[in-house]
Amino acid sequence: MLILYGGKRSPFVRRVAIWLGLQGREFERRPVELFGAEFESFRARNPLSRVPVLSTPDGDLIETAAIIDYLETAGTPNRQLLPPPGHQRVVCLQIIALANGVAEKGVAYAYETERRPPEKVWADWVTRLASQIGQGLAALEAETPDAGWFGGDQPDGADAAVVAAIDFLFTVSGLLDPAIIPHLVALSARSRAIAAFDTTRPDA
Repeated sequence: MLILYGGKRSPFVRRVAIWLGLQGREFERRPVELFGAEFESFRARNPLSRVPVLSTPDGDLIETAAIIDYLETAGTPNRQLLPPPGHQRVVCLQIIALANGVAEKGVAYAYETERRPPEKVWADWVTRLASQIGQGLAALEAETPDAGWFGGDQPDGADAAVVAAIDFLFTVSGLLDPAIIPHLVALSARSRAIAAFDTTRPDA
């Protein structure tokens, strides 16, 4: 049995959970509280004490990209979520890279505004992060299809990454203006019709 460690809010953990679900793999999801006592003990699974970690028959795997590479190649998944080598794969990986970057900046923004004492918040850094997030979202919005999926008739890895990033950003108070990203909002809404997305939502 595959075991995915990590909190429900993390966009990186969720991307792996969506990937597992879309591939039809059975797995168990175990929450980890790294802002508590589990920070020290979790080093046994990841020396960096961070998530996601996927426990597999081949051992504990760390880092989202490495985990997804494993899922694309290990065993016999119902389907692969990355196109075969060629132009379409490059396009898909670029969307994933952009979504991942937006998610990383969103996590940094959340840490700065939610975890740091208010008197120690670095306002210029918050402004820069918000600008980077806004530019990244504008680029994703321009690439998001009017209907359907990045993957065409069914969602692929780009959809998993983008929805995980967008839904996470909506958990950060006051960060997103839905009116300026209508295609991304619609993509997130469409995703709720699919169990792999709906059951892994941060607010599910």
